[in-house]
Amino acid sequence: MSDSCGCNFTKDTLMVDKVRVKGFSLDHLPNPFTIDCECGHTFEMKYHEDKCPSCDMVYGVTPCSNDSVVNVQAAGINY
Repeated sequence: MSDSCGCNFTKDTLMVDKVRVKGFSLDHLPNPFTIDCECGHTFEMKYHEDKCPSCDMVYGVTPCSNDSVVNVQAAGINY
């Protein structure tokens, strides 16, 4: 899916797929991120996989790349 555990994925959905397969979806982020969703809503991302409460856009980040919000990727609405 990527050339490492990081965030070099060819499709945005692969980030969330990897988080799900590895079982990290419900793990808390060490430092929650403030996400400016594509719908214009801002929310606090608390888990490695989280969803915008306004439009249901799913976002993900792997544990080894959770040190920066720039590594968070959107996968799609209700993905």
